[in-house]
Amino acid sequence: MAKPEKIAKVEEIRERFLGHEVVLLTDFSGLKVDEINNLRFQLRDIGAEYRVLKNTLTLLAVKDTVYEEMGMFMEGPVAAAFVTGDPMAVAKELVSYARANPNLVIKGGFMEGKILKAADIRNLATMPSREVLLAKITGALKSPIYGLHSVLSGPYRKLVYTLQAVSETKSEAA
Repeated sequence: MAKPEKIAKVEEIRERFLGHEVVLLTDFSGLKVDEINNLRFQLRDIGAEYRVLKNTLTLLAVKDTVYEEMGMFMEGPVAAAFVTGDPMAVAKELVSYARANPNLVIKGGFMEGKILKAADIRNLATMPSREVLLAKITGALKSPIYGLHSVLSGPYRKLVYTLQAVSETKSEAA
């Protein structure tokens, strides 16, 4: 018979997973407590909650959910970054922290209904931020309009330059 505390803990983990569309898993073995707390605070600042998971309870919690496939990552010490903010920013932070602290290993994750491998998370971290992508799209949309404006205003510009040159030559002659 399961203890009520464990049942409550499994339900809490299930709600945490179901309440987040993006979850990134790491292996934190070898990290000191202050290093984990440092990572936790850095992730909190960019919109993620970093929690150490108990594998057996997590496997029970994600059973019969879209997160069930994440069970393949539940070996050894596992911590999850539950993302509420920008997933790319969280992935960048995890990858840079893992680069600085080799004891942190990115295992995988879940985003938009798909399981992510560690390589997918590294690729996600190399993508430009949302703001940069929006700026590139805006520039791409603005460029043809600017070109059209230049082409259409060209004859008027030439007319103005011609009239100005005629005016200057007549003022010099007088």
